Amino acid sequence: MTETDDILLDVADPEVSARFYERLLASRPVQASADRALFVLASGRRLSLWRRMDGQAGAAVQVGFRLEGAAAVDDLHIDWWDRGARIVTPPEDMAQGRGFVAHDPDGHRLCVFALA
Repeated sequence: MTETDDILLDVADPEVSARFYERLLASRPVQASADRALFVLASGRRLSLWRRMDGQAGAAVQVGFRLEGAAAVDDLHIDWWDRGARIVTPPEDMAQGRGFVAHDPDGHRLCVFALA
């Protein structure tokens, strides 16, 4: 099976989104311009924020962040809340584990979870 190393998000303003993700991820982009920002995540995957083409409607996507253990989910929820993330669904226990959902400035869903 093939894995992806790149997560590409269309955003209205890469500079605004880069500041948001810089706070959330506690890391600076390795590349930044008016049209693109690039983060390298701890896993080695790359998160790219690309300026949306003029006139295009942005389609929100979902990005998953898998953690080890329910306590890590709760800790990250507090951390992201403190860093200004818009929490849509607070941490909750589900059949498959524990998780929460936040939105970025462009409405992309950031789903944080730990499997049971």
